[in-house]
Amino acid sequence: MAFQKNPDELGALWIKHGPNSDYMTGEINGIKVVVFKSKKTSEKSPDWRVLKSKPRDEKKPIADVDVPF
Repeated sequence: MAFQKNPDELGALWIKHGPNSDYMTGEINGIKVVVFKSKKTSEKSPDWRVLKSKPRDEKKPIADVDVPF
């Protein structure tokens, strides 16, 4: 039997272990996302934040700047 995707499924997330805390990465409706546990400031604050994933910046070269000596 061939794999059939559940029509109610929006995407999938994977847990990652970062140096400061755990977080999740994945894709929801074709959009790459990252999910962080929120720092709750009140009962109405969300428990998790879902953000669009941005590619990690490569090491940026230092700009050539004329520095007088």
